[in-house]
Amino acid sequence: MKCSNWNLCIAAVISAATTILALAMLPSETITYDGALYVDIARSLLRGLTNYTYQGFYMMYRPPVYVYTLSIVFHFISPGHYLTAARIVSAFFYGLTAGLAYLFAVELWGDGLKALSASLFYILNPLAFTMGTRELVHSEFTFFYTLSLYLLYTGRKKGRTGRVYAAFIVAGIAILTRYTGLSIVGVFLVYLYCTEHWGWVRRREYLIGFALVLLVLSPWLYMGHVHYGGAFKPFSVASQYVTGAPPVSAFDYLGELMGPLGILLLLALLGFVLLGRDDGDWLLTSWFFVGLLGILTVTHKEARFVTFLSPAIALLASHGLWDSVELLKGILPRKNLLKYLAILLLLVLLIPVGRSALALKAQWDTRGAGYVQALEYASTHYPAKWLLVSPRMYTMAGVYYPDAVIQVIVDRKQVRERIAAGRYDVIIRMKTDPLLNVESSGMYALAKEFPLDGIEIYVRAPRRIGLNESKPALER
Repeated sequence: MKCSNWNLCIAAVISAATTILALAMLPSETITYDGALYVDIARSLLRGLTNYTYQGFYMMYRPPVYVYTLSIVFHFISPGHYLTAARIVSAFFYGLTAGLAYLFAVELWGDGLKALSASLFYILNPLAFTMGTRELVHSEFTFFYTLSLYLLYTGRKKGRTGRVYAAFIVAGIAILTRYTGLSIVGVFLVYLYCTEHWGWVRRREYLIGFALVLLVLSPWLYMGHVHYGGAFKPFSVASQYVTGAPPVSAFDYLGELMGPLGILLLLALLGFVLLGRDDGDWLLTSWFFVGLLGILTVTHKEARFVTFLSPAIALLASHGLWDSVELLKGILPRKNLLKYLAILLLLVLLIPVGRSALALKAQWDTRGAGYVQALEYASTHYPAKWLLVSPRMYTMAGVYYPDAVIQVIVDRKQVRERIAAGRYDVIIRMKTDPLLNVESSGMYALAKEFPLDGIEIYVRAPRRIGLNESKPALER
């Protein structure tokens, strides 16, 4: 069954409805460290196309596509709405992926109801649902990763070389959206080998395709060479950053995933068992297992890292649901009864899946709420050109003090000297941070305290302002 204009219309409606759902549930009292950094860098790009910096330092260990997307959007809105705009971008790509999941399922099975269930399993996937409202890269990354595989599958299925080339171009974009996207090369290779063995090596379109991936990556590699100390330095620094974070074992990680994704993962496993051996089945197998393996082999792992596999999980879960019902043909010979049973099971299963989605989103909606409260209060009441903050707030402070020099609380001679000289206009610290000489210097007074979050705001004592301004400014 070909993907007709009717199916495109249904996909468009699904995308629009999903986007509206996400927009209606955007958080307001939360912020993430990574998300704030994306906003900070995107703001810097408004001053120059290659100014991929925060506080004057190049941040190319963070992939560029989402950040450049934000910078384009930021051209058309006021700075006060940057954070909301970043979340709207995620909601938009979350909606697009929901429609794409429907089209993908239609191409795989030619069944509209089965495709609709796949789309619903994606929409209510707790990770996809939660990340669809964050100022994070996952929704856009999931879209490009899924689109690349959709183009490769349909290009091969329909004999359209142009789609195959487009698949490789989009794969390059996916890699530059999140470096985890490098796993898509493995998915391509395993899928091609499973369907064509080594015959694919002699096919010109695939060789050109991999060359196109390198072509897409080349501007970023060149920028890394010019500004970051090496063409592949962005990838190596990103790897070091992840490796330096607390390690998580593969078994512990799988256990962590079972919390929010338990029912969907079990359905997906059932769907995998019921897969056949045609092109679409090999694609789903390669997509899920190679993609998951790419995450499991990383030292530091978080549940949100597998968000890009949400469409694969949804497709496998839908397949598991509908094909398991098909096994009842001998007991319920009437086709309509089988269809009604599948729909009933779908509705029943969506209830706990939806509850898990709402619960996970509620958890994320409280993350960084204390930082938001403190930074909003400080930026409203105490303007600052120089700011000293807790390391946990380093990127978040840039959202609220975009034009300030921002430094972190560390026990160093230079920081102590600047505190003693009253160089910082405002100091925002966690009670768990070293106090240094903030109080003993006599230059600062406690202006506001947030006891529940353990946050304190210090400002220069009024009696010291004149003295401080007469001092020569220290070098940054």
